[in-house]
Amino acid sequence: MAHWNYRIMKRKNDQGVFDFGIYEVFYDDNGKVNGCTVNSITPVCDSEDDLKEGLKIMMEAFNKDTLLYEENK
Repeated sequence: MAHWNYRIMKRKNDQGVFDFGIYEVFYDDNGKVNGCTVNSITPVCDSEDDLKEGLKIMMEAFNKDTLLYEENK
């Protein structure tokens, strides 16, 4: 079944230097990266508790390999 999670990605900026951000990454049914959000994610939530829980889930991205952001993929 296809799914998504948060991953750290490095992306070249206009100066040719890598910036790092947390992105939503989507996978196909075989677990292969199928796409990602265009921009890194900034959490906005209805409450402080929801924000805390969202950030806790996002922090799990640091336990995975960093991915390279590739345009048009």
